Amino acid sequence: MLRKFYVLIISMFIITAAAPAAMAELPLGPGIGGGQGWYDVYTNVDGCSIYFDGVYKGTTTGGILSVGVYSTAAPYNTARAEKSGFSSASKSLPRTPGAGEHQSVYLTVNPITPTTGNIKVSSSPSGAAVYVNSVYYGTTPHTVSNLPAGNNDLRLTYSGYNDYRDTVRIVAGQTTTTYASLQSQVTYGTLSVSSTPSNANIYLDGAYKGTAPRTIGGLSQGAHTLEVTMPGFQEWANTVQIHSNQVSYVTATLTADPQATTGSISISSNPSYASVYVDSIYYGTTNPGRVLLANNIAAGSHSVKVTLSGYADSVSTVTVNSGQTTTVNANLGGGPTGNGAITITSSPTGATVLLNNVNKGITPVTLSDLTPGGYTVTLELSGYTTWSEIAQVNNGATSTVSANLAPTPTATQSPAPMLAVIGALGACAVILAARKQE
Repeated sequence: MLRKFYVLIISMFIITAAAPAAMAELPLGPGIGGGQGWYDVYTNVDGCSIYFDGVYKGTTTGGILSVGVYSTAAPYNTARAEKSGFSSASKSLPRTPGAGEHQSVYLTVNPITPTTGNIKVSSSPSGAAVYVNSVYYGTTPHTVSNLPAGNNDLRLTYSGYNDYRDTVRIVAGQTTTTYASLQSQVTYGTLSVSSTPSNANIYLDGAYKGTAPRTIGGLSQGAHTLEVTMPGFQEWANTVQIHSNQVSYVTATLTADPQATTGSISISSNPSYASVYVDSIYYGTTNPGRVLLANNIAAGSHSVKVTLSGYADSVSTVTVNSGQTTTVNANLGGGPTGNGAITITSSPTGATVLLNNVNKGITPVTLSDLTPGGYTVTLELSGYTTWSEIAQVNNGATSTVSANLAPTPTATQSPAPMLAVIGALGACAVILAARKQE
């Protein structure tokens, strides 16, 4: 009887020792136990504040912040990254990591593209009232903030002085400086200019005023310098006297230049404010409502280039004849597209890039001319876990996606040896109990 009992005890020991080996093959469920795990939060720029369900957890350094969590605690649902000057980014957290585990979370913040700029206005004398787009902002010196990018109308007024007006081009994110020298109020006269032959170019006090015949009003009384030019003719220049509330008449009779070897080019553009180059030499900028005249151009063939940022260049070859004016009307094509781009990098490099499941090359790579919106970026590299996130493309901006690829995880050590020890201790306890019964 005792022999059978010992045989039974030994059999139980063998079964107990063998059982852990079979259990070791079963995978352990996620989050077993109350040990600490970590969420590794990666951001594409340093210094991002990280929040879990609105609770501040720290700031990324070197592009990463590790946040410790416990598997037995209430799980977090959402991670959010914030940084001044950047749009915030958030996403749902993966499952709570178990003891000693790390879960990677990738958040991409994009720079906020400014849409407004500033203008700093000063004047002589100071104290002039400042109006921008007909809105009063104070007196000079003064800085007007948050003005829309593009052309803005500036007007300064001061008692006893003429109003100052200008069109100021505001650049987003920048401050434009303007200085106005106000002129004392004076009475005005008018100048009527004709020429023989007609269509000659008129310059008054060095400023182009169009072609003759032309009437020019709003001129301060006193002496002014008048120049009348035409290709193939000698320049006509004289001083004219302007009288208050009167019209002064001048007829410029031009003398042909027998040795003329030059002509001119009249250039306009759509849109205006484009830069003009003749044979790579800069001649100025086109303005609305009037042409840019390039004078003293040698007779023959010349290249005219009209360029404006954000538009396709206009390049043409024209022929200039002695004593004549050649006309160029440049219509600039294209214009701002509003599309954006994504720059994608990975560590290690050489990962295959899939954009909305379409192969776009290997990292590092920049994908341009993308329509604004969300794109799924997936990175694949042999020996590493597939990485994916949604990146936002903004108008005229380049988004950055930076991925730290994690090696494919290897199997963890089996807990079978510990179970075998527990089984052996149990068998010994049974044997000792049997001996006491004897």
